[in-house]
Amino acid sequence: MRGHDDREVIIVEQDRGSGIGLFVLGAALGAGLALLLAPASGEETRQRLRREARRLKTSAGDALDDFKEHFDEFREDVEEKVEDVKTSVVRASKALKGDGEPRTRKSGTTAAREELERRLADARARRREPLPEEEEPVA
Repeated sequence: MRGHDDREVIIVEQDRGSGIGLFVLGAALGAGLALLLAPASGEETRQRLRREARRLKTSAGDALDDFKEHFDEFREDVEEKVEDVKTSVVRASKALKGDGEPRTRKSGTTAAREELERRLADARARRREPLPEEEEPVA
């Protein structure tokens, strides 16, 4: 009997946006209902409806401007990432030219390895040297 399932679990999350549109729609419906149900004359109600329509138009314009701004930022980020990928592909293709093997930085890794080997040899040599008579070994 198996206690755990070995299958891979994938979780998908969806970004549903900020909900500004639903908020504006709800505000408009609420304002309209409040005006229609309020005890006022026909002329007063029409004036209020005009004011609320202008206010709704302004807030919808503001929401659209915010959306455009966020969309432009998103587009710029995507374009930047695409350029990064293009640059990486160009570099990789240049590295593969010639012998078909990617070029490595052997000089840097070789130098680091040689330095490490030199330090290890120095440390081993110091361990093998006899201690001066005045010093006692530390356990």
